[in-house]
Amino acid sequence: MPDPAYRVARDVARRLLEQYELKPPFDVAKLAARFAVVLEDEIPTRADVIAVHAATPGAKPRIVLDSSLVHSDDRRRFALAHALGHVLLGWHPLGEPCDVSHAPQELPVAVHDLIEGEANAFARELLTPTSWIAGFNAFERPAELMRHVSERAGVPLMAAARAVTLQLDPGHVWMVADQWGHVLDSGRSPGTSVKVPSAGAEFDGRSYARHATERQRVDLEGCQLTVWHFNAAAAEQLPRDRTAREMARLIGDDLGLDAAAGSELVARVDGIAGWANEQLGTASMIGMAHLLGERARSLPELADAATHPRFGELLNAKATELVTKRIAR
Repeated sequence: MPDPAYRVARDVARRLLEQYELKPPFDVAKLAARFAVVLEDEIPTRADVIAVHAATPGAKPRIVLDSSLVHSDDRRRFALAHALGHVLLGWHPLGEPCDVSHAPQELPVAVHDLIEGEANAFARELLTPTSWIAGFNAFERPAELMRHVSERAGVPLMAAARAVTLQLDPGHVWMVADQWGHVLDSGRSPGTSVKVPSAGAEFDGRSYARHATERQRVDLEGCQLTVWHFNAAAAEQLPRDRTAREMARLIGDDLGLDAAAGSELVARVDGIAGWANEQLGTASMIGMAHLLGERARSLPELADAATHPRFGELLNAKATELVTKRIAR
């Protein structure tokens, strides 16, 4: 099931693969050298790579890889493809240090996350093309497929997991954890509402194990990858993301609103969202939620709803929906 998020970035990567007739694994450094001067140096901040403007007018932009990446070929390849994305996606500002081990949220909370998310999506499609992954015809064994893609394409396991996940049926959740059980990254297939494990936290998987219809696990380079599958009934038993309409109805029920009044609350929130979408030309989820909140609290007819303890969840849900549409354009 294709995911529309970052569609333009993925399309640029696909066109590049077609133009140069590339199939994984290919020499990404050679490709990057067509568009930029590739250098290695010690980057003073905690970063893997930085793309910067040309040193002189008419020259190529520069991609500077941190010299420490010589010890991690898969991370170096991904960092180079990520930086090439910044160079080729012409609306990206250059000069920002990038740490590719830190995954920006798939739904960005800031414009920086949107830019980094696009560069990551470009890199994944370039190094692990959608059509190439589909050719393995092994989606019934997603954990093994993720490991195989990582090894064959020479990319970090987390990048491979995200690439494979885009083609899985709804109901799949994955997690990469270190040897101490701390979550390094996680994600879910399109159409899945189950909340994923939080990065950086220790994960207690008992509820997942109790409700999962299937679980697969593989190890690679000191990390453990786990993939769960939940059917619709099982997903209802786990914490999940609720839509803005669901949250509005929950708040309406708590306030004792009848069906008509509850529908009016939903309609008013949708109306405010339309106004906010026109006012805010950014893909910042924080900015969108803030604007929605300011507008909602200024309307007397929403005074009761705006003081409800879960009103913030309603705003975040609506902001997520609006930002998702922006990313898909």
